[in-house]
Amino acid sequence: MKYNPFKIIIWVLFLVFVLLNSVRLFIYGFVISFMIVIIDRAFFGTRKRSDTQFLNLFLTFTSIFALCYTFSPFFRSIEFKISHPRWEKLEIVSVEKSVTQKVSTPFNFLEKEYTNITVNYIDEFGKAQAKSEEIKHYAILGFEPLFNKKTIENELDYIHSRSLNKLINKKAINLYQHPSKDKMKVFKGNDAFALRHSIGFQIALLITYILFVSLTVYCIYKFNHLAAALKSSNIKEQKSAYIILLILIYSYLVVGITVAHYLKF
Repeated sequence: MKYNPFKIIIWVLFLVFVLLNSVRLFIYGFVISFMIVIIDRAFFGTRKRSDTQFLNLFLTFTSIFALCYTFSPFFRSIEFKISHPRWEKLEIVSVEKSVTQKVSTPFNFLEKEYTNITVNYIDEFGKAQAKSEEIKHYAILGFEPLFNKKTIENELDYIHSRSLNKLINKKAINLYQHPSKDKMKVFKGNDAFALRHSIGFQIALLITYILFVSLTVYCIYKFNHLAAALKSSNIKEQKSAYIILLILIYSYLVVGITVAHYLKF
C-alpha cells in the first residue's frame, strides 16, 4: 500500500494538536461528521463518496473545535459546563493581582509576561476560600533587526495590562467544583477569542512566517508552472495551485495584520 507522506504528517499533527486540548473533541467531530454523512448518504450522495467524505469532515470539524478550544476561553468554559453538568460552578467574590513578572528571550520566542492572582470565592459549603492562579500572555514573535525588541516589550506590556485589568474588573473567572472529589477546574477569561494566552499563538505565527517566506520564493520561481496549473484542465493540478495561492494569501494577511499592529507601538 502506498502512503502519502504529506497526508501522514497532516494526520500526525492533527492528532497531537487535538490530544493537547481534549479527547472529547474527537467525539464531537465524529458525531457531527457521522450525522452529516448519514444524511447525505440517505438523501443525496453515494456510498463511494461517503467513505472519503467522513474523513474530510472529521478532520475539518475536529480541527475547528481544537482551534476554538485553544484560543477561546468562552468556548472552553461552555464546553466544560455542557460536558460536566454535575460539576458545581462556584461564586467568585473578588480577584486580586500580585507582582507582574517577565520572561525575556533573545528572539522573543517563549517570551511572556505573567502575573499571579488570588481568586477569592465561596465554596460548596458557603465558606470563603482563596485560590492562586497565573495570568500570562506571550509576545509577538519577531526577529531583529526587522522587529525592535523594546517595541515588542511595550506591546506585550499593553496587552497584558489591558487583559489583566479587564479580567479583574469583571471577575472573569469560572471556577467549577467536582461533585464528590476535592478537584477543581478553572477557566480564566470570558473572551470569545484570546490568542495571546497560549504558546500556540507563537507557534502558529512562526509557521505563518515560514509559509510567508517559502511560498513567496516558490511562487516566484514556479510562476509559469502555477499559471499553467490554474488554466489546466486537470482538476487535481488546478486544485493544488489554488490551495497554494490561498495559503500564500492567508500568510500575507496574517503577517500584514501583525506588522500593522506592531507599528502602533
